[in-house]
Amino acid sequence: MLRFNFLPRFSFIIFFCFILFTVIGTLTHEFGHIAVAKHLGYETTLSYGGMGYSQDFSQDEDVQGIKEISEPYINIDYEEWPEDVKLKLEALDKIVMERYPYNETYKLHELLITVGGPAQTLLTSFIGLFILFIRRKKRKDQFKLVDWLAVFMSLFALREVFNYAQASYSAICLSKSSFYADEFKISRYLGCNEWIIPTISLIIGLTISFYVIFKIIPIKYRFSFIVSGLVGGILGFTIWFGFLGEMLFN
Repeated sequence: MLRFNFLPRFSFIIFFCFILFTVIGTLTHEFGHIAVAKHLGYETTLSYGGMGYSQDFSQDEDVQGIKEISEPYINIDYEEWPEDVKLKLEALDKIVMERYPYNETYKLHELLITVGGPAQTLLTSFIGLFILFIRRKKRKDQFKLVDWLAVFMSLFALREVFNYAQASYSAICLSKSSFYADEFKISRYLGCNEWIIPTISLIIGLTISFYVIFKIIPIKYRFSFIVSGLVGGILGFTIWFGFLGEMLFN
């Protein structure tokens, strides 16, 4: 149910909250990736719109050995290197490749790290739902700040809706066939149609969002919340990815 009454002061607050939580949601999503990567022993980097991870081999004894052996010949064509040096390098290189292989273990790590972002987003959403559930009797008397905080946490699931809508627009209007959102990557890692996981995530996101907006938020606030949230969310995304994120991280 929806009443088309607009509350200017409330809408102004919600508008800026959506801008803020769009930024918070983006960064915490990346921290979800980072947490898994760190747990698996990788070096990580964070940017305004993504993260990177790699293994640090620099302290490995054999890697250092390769560097020490090859350094005197760095400006000489490899074919002209002494045979004993090339043999030593090949032996050390084989050891290092066996120690740090790109194998099924690494592929599994890639999958787990990719899952870490959406998992963090949905975990935050479920924590918000849990708070709303345990406060279901108290919020009937008065919708307090903690309830609004739980609402915004629950609506982290809107990220799944946004990702699907963005990919659908790219596929239909721009004729794109390659998508880089985590959900599409997970589908490809699992060897299934790349729209399977995004569609499941979309259903979860829509279910949570509709429940929170049309069942939890008091009816007198709903219209203002929807309008302000839509404008604030889009503007927050535009500001962060348009210039603010790059400016802060550079």
